[in-house]
Amino acid sequence: MGALLFASTVVTRGVGVAEVCATAAHTAVGRIGADLAATVEPPSALQQGSRRLVRTLGTAAVVLALVQVLLGWWWNGRPLLDSLLSGIALAMGILPEEIPVILTVFLALGAWRISHQKVLTRRVTAVEALGAITVLAVDKTGTLTMNRMAVAELASAGQHFRPEGASDLPEHFHLLAEFAMLATPGDPFDPMEKAIQQFGHQWLQGTEHVHDGREPEFEYALSGEILAMTRVFASDEPDVHLLATKGAPEAVADLCHLDDVRRLAIRRQVEAMAERGLRVLGVARGRWRSTAPAPDQRPPWPQSQHDFDFDFLGLVALADPPRPEVPAALAECRRAGVRVIMMTGDHPATARAIAQQVGLSDRPDVITGAQLEALDDAALRERLRHVDLCARLKPEHKLRLVQLLRASGEVVAMTGDGVNDAPALKAADVGIAMGERGTDVAREAAALVLLDDSFARIVAAIRQGRRIDSNIRKAIRFTFAVHAPIIALVLVPTLLKWPTLLMPVHIVLLQLLIDPTCAIVLEAEPEDSGSMERQPRPVSDSPFAVGPLVSSVLQGLGIAAVLLAGQYWLAGQGWASAQSRTVVFGTLVLCVMLLILANRDLSRPALRGITTPNPWLWRIAAAMVVLLAAVLGIPWLRTLMGLALPGPKTWWWPLDCWRCAWCGWSWCGGRAGAA
Repeated sequence: MGALLFASTVVTRGVGVAEVCATAAHTAVGRIGADLAATVEPPSALQQGSRRLVRTLGTAAVVLALVQVLLGWWWNGRPLLDSLLSGIALAMGILPEEIPVILTVFLALGAWRISHQKVLTRRVTAVEALGAITVLAVDKTGTLTMNRMAVAELASAGQHFRPEGASDLPEHFHLLAEFAMLATPGDPFDPMEKAIQQFGHQWLQGTEHVHDGREPEFEYALSGEILAMTRVFASDEPDVHLLATKGAPEAVADLCHLDDVRRLAIRRQVEAMAERGLRVLGVARGRWRSTAPAPDQRPPWPQSQHDFDFDFLGLVALADPPRPEVPAALAECRRAGVRVIMMTGDHPATARAIAQQVGLSDRPDVITGAQLEALDDAALRERLRHVDLCARLKPEHKLRLVQLLRASGEVVAMTGDGVNDAPALKAADVGIAMGERGTDVAREAAALVLLDDSFARIVAAIRQGRRIDSNIRKAIRFTFAVHAPIIALVLVPTLLKWPTLLMPVHIVLLQLLIDPTCAIVLEAEPEDSGSMERQPRPVSDSPFAVGPLVSSVLQGLGIAAVLLAGQYWLAGQGWASAQSRTVVFGTLVLCVMLLILANRDLSRPALRGITTPNPWLWRIAAAMVVLLAAVLGIPWLRTLMGLALPGPKTWWWPLDCWRCAWCGWSWCGGRAGAA
């Protein structure tokens, strides 16, 4: 027996001798590998933006720290060590060291949260892109449907047979069912071929039309040029071989060399079945007389299936019911502004029928692979604006569509399961492979793997992606807001020749509050209300854009202005520098909590954020109280921090002044009135 053996084929049983006809890039898997190598994974915009920002701020930190040292030493006449410490404090205040922590922790924990939706993350950068997906390209079989095929109808020469309610299979259809089984492996993996074998064994049991264990002498596999497969069997007659063929009805009709009238009749039958959402296959049989050079040698098999003569037997229609959760998930995609495009190899009418059943699209237009090949990129881009269904696609068509959509500014997620889908999965912003029925190559090329092949899982992952993106933005806003007063409290005293307010030890202590806030508290923020009711964020909408950062910096500068004004007033009241530093530092710690509340939700006042549940919010608040109590209550730690508790007079001056204003009797001996 001879057969074509493709590279990377796994032989599970038996022994054979193979002749190598092609190697490396000349094999089918080699060509797929070349497409994979030529396909570049899209870079992470978030990581690129963070690198640019950190580099810029790092350069600014070094320059301003040197200026701070020179100003403190030369302008203010401070000791060189104090000036160096002030410069280090300024550099620590400018550098946003929390940003790498935010990106690492948020994306890693995001992958962990997405795994709870039965979606495995293979590349963490895909978590970032989930929140910006604008186009979701999905296969039909197994994604929108159950991938549980069953033969629903047979058709031949104007006659039809439906298994529902039937007691036996009419004799007229025995030959059609027999050759459909012969054209199918006896122990198939594909659900469609399993359905054909099950149907044949059910309805032909006990007849001479069942040929279990019969092995073909040669096989012609399905290819991009001919969407049909042929298996060649030996017959009782010497040098005569039986041919069993199944495939796309138009391809099988072409192999049978039918006239236009018969082709038109078959096409009408196919369209009528496909409009009910059935997947239709054509079946044909043939006889071929070989001219073997010797009885013990194999005959020279023809190069193509077109070299045989076939008789068209009829059509086999298979039903694959839609998944029950798909309509609700598609409706959620529409509300979220995510466009869903079907990319399938099935008949256009089948694609249209399934799309109507699940509510994918109301637009009846379908573009086929043949039409796609006839269009240039500009024309195809315009056509895609009005078409949601793509049928009769080959793997290279899917790759071209994904690349064209991305070139048009879309953020594309694509589902796939086969080896041929691997290049398109890798080219997409988020490639999603099927875990149950997907191949190893598809899973390796994809960024996400669905563990149960459910379309609803994809929508749940998009929801989680939007939540993660929103929380990253909250954390970055908080980071810049909290760094602004630190920078101001280090830089302004130097410019105004005031005593130092913040030293490196103070900033290190503040980092003990800021880092957990960024990495834990804001990561645990619940999903924003209406996150799946708004359009996807634009690709250019970066959390490091000037607009959002300016508003955050203004928050921090407002706090800095209050603290600097307080320091000016306290100095005017004669407070010692260590005492006023204590008040400024303690107030700044409390302001960190205020900034957390303010940046949880910009659409409402900060204090309203107290009612929104977050398991870590009150833990960080308790940590702030403990930190302040330790710093102010432990003498050696207070001395290390350069702090001092205000004296009795400074504690009671607000009450003294209030009494003076109330009764006119001066507790301060007239000093307050004189001031």
